[in-house]
Amino acid sequence: MKKNVSNTVIIIYAILVLITLAGIIYTIQIKPSLCYIPYQPNVKKYSSYPRMCININKNYTGTISTSLGDINFTLYPKSAPLAVNNFYFLAKSGFYNNTIVDRVVKGFVIQAGSPNGSLTGGPGYKFKDQINPKSLGIPSQLISAYTKEGYNYDYNLKSYPVSQYSIAMANSGPNTNGSQFFIAMAKETQLNGLYTVFGKVTSGYNVLSEIQNTSVDTKNNDKPLQDIKINSITINSD
Repeated sequence: MKKNVSNTVIIIYAILVLITLAGIIYTIQIKPSLCYIPYQPNVKKYSSYPRMCININKNYTGTISTSLGDINFTLYPKSAPLAVNNFYFLAKSGFYNNTIVDRVVKGFVIQAGSPNGSLTGGPGYKFKDQINPKSLGIPSQLISAYTKEGYNYDYNLKSYPVSQYSIAMANSGPNTNGSQFFIAMAKETQLNGLYTVFGKVTSGYNVLSEIQNTSVDTKNNDKPLQDIKINSITINSD
């Protein structure tokens, strides 16, 4: 009887040790990965906006690898920390891997980031805009009109205009940002104050030119007739 009790104690002790070790492994290995939770295409959603993983005082650069070549960019963490953090998280998680360019309007925008390639869907959460319309030179009357539409502005930020080669969040109205983004191809647009600009293309203009010259289905939201694949998006900091 004593031997059986002793064996039971040893087994219980071993189980407790294993549970403790599992907790340590979780803390060391799993917890840091909250900045880049592996994306599962069959799920296609995250439960909530990710924790802040970026340092706004660092420089963030990266590459959009496409089937037509690479597009390099720099990000604006001080101007749009929520959008940069979101882009960083989704890119690191592999959310954008093997997606396609959703929409191309020549001389205007190139849009991507939809998990299903149809300008619908997102990561499972939405986050607010970060725009300072005054730093963009938007007239007070127009700011007032946008505010009535539901836009809440942050006058402490330095915002960048939606101009040629800028990267901005696509949305369906105020504070509806998710995974979709666009690269502006027009030198000047009427989009300022409505979309959060969080980066800019620094090279790969020839790739952008090839993309915007692709044939599209004008009856299907200007979707390219032949898939332009986004292999991956990588982001580095220094």
